[in-house]
Amino acid sequence: MENLSTNPIGLEVKLAQNQLRKRWFLVSLLIATWLPIIFFVFLVPSRDAVSRLAGIKTVFLFLGTAHVPATLFFYLDGKFYGIIKKHRVRYVYVPILLIVVTGLLFAFTNTITQAFVLLFYWAWQAFHYGRQNIGIYAFASLAETGTAPRKEEKLAIEFGTILAILGTFKILGTAVAPAYLHSAFDLFYRFGLVAFFAVPVFSLVVYIKFFRHTTFLKSCLFFTSVFFFLPVFISTDNNIGFLSYAIAHGLQYIIFMTVISATGTADPVKASYKGLAQLAGLLLVVGFAFWRVADLKEVEIVKSTWAYARVADFLFGAVLGATMAHFVVDADAWKLRMERQREYITKRFSFVFN
Repeated sequence: MENLSTNPIGLEVKLAQNQLRKRWFLVSLLIATWLPIIFFVFLVPSRDAVSRLAGIKTVFLFLGTAHVPATLFFYLDGKFYGIIKKHRVRYVYVPILLIVVTGLLFAFTNTITQAFVLLFYWAWQAFHYGRQNIGIYAFASLAETGTAPRKEEKLAIEFGTILAILGTFKILGTAVAPAYLHSAFDLFYRFGLVAFFAVPVFSLVVYIKFFRHTTFLKSCLFFTSVFFFLPVFISTDNNIGFLSYAIAHGLQYIIFMTVISATGTADPVKASYKGLAQLAGLLLVVGFAFWRVADLKEVEIVKSTWAYARVADFLFGAVLGATMAHFVVDADAWKLRMERQREYITKRFSFVFN
C-alpha cells in the first residue's frame, strides 16, 4: 500500500475527504436537533396540523424511544468487548440490577413509590441529555479547531441543563406526583424561568472571550447546546416543553451510533453494512418493543387478569430500568479520558480526530 506521507496528492485527497465527512456530520447534528424542536414547538400545537402531521409525529416519537436500544450495538461489537470485560459492573451487573429492580417496583409497589421513581428518572434523563450536549460540542470543537471545549463553555451548557431539571418536574412530574409537591414544582419552574435569562448573557460573554478560536459550525453547535432546553420555559405543554428536545436528543444519538456501526471495517472509506444492519435491527425490533410496551396495560385480558397485569407492569418498569442502564453505559462508553474508550471512539470517528 502506498504511504500517504510520501504521496502529497493522496494525503491531500484524504484530508479533503475527512473535511467533507466532518461537515456532513456536524450539519446532520444541527438538522437532527432543530428539526424536531421546530416541529413540536411551532407545528404540532396548531389544531389544524394535528391530523395532517400525525404520521410525522408518530415517526418522531418512535425514533425518540428507539434510540435507547441502539446502545446494545456496543454489546454486539467484538471490538468493544474488551471495554465491557474490564468494566463488568457498569456494563453487565448494574444494567441487570436496574432492569430487575425497576420492573419489580412497578409491578408490586403503590403509585406513590412509582411516582418518586419517575421523578428520579426524569431528573436523571435531563442530566443525561445535558451530558450528551457537552459531548456533541466537544466533537464540534475537535472537528473544527482541534481543541477541547473550555471549562467556561461547558459551564454555559451545564447551566441550562440544571435549570431544565428544575423545570422538568412541573412539566412531567405534576401528573404523577403527590399534590403536596405541586407548589414546590411551581416554585422550581418560576425560579428556572427567571434564572434562564442569565444563560444567554453568560454564554455570550464566554463566546466573545473565545471568539478567535471558533468557526461558524462550531458557533452554531455551541449555541444549540446552550439553548437546547429553552422549550422547557417556552410552554408547559408536553409537546413543546418536553418532546421537542427529547426527540432531538434521540436523533442526535442515532447519528452517533450510525457512525459507530458504519466504521467498524479496516478500510475507513468502506462502510460496514453488517454493522448498519445490526443497528437497524436493534432500532426496528427492540425499539418497537420499547415504544409499545405501555400499550400492554390497555389490553383487555391483561387488565382483567392480576398475573398478566403484574407482568405488564414489570415490563414497563424494566424498560424504564433499561433506559437508565443506557444512561450508565453511555456515561462510560464515550469517556475519552479512558484509554480503551478513547482508542475505540477515535478510530470510529477518525475523520473528526485526524
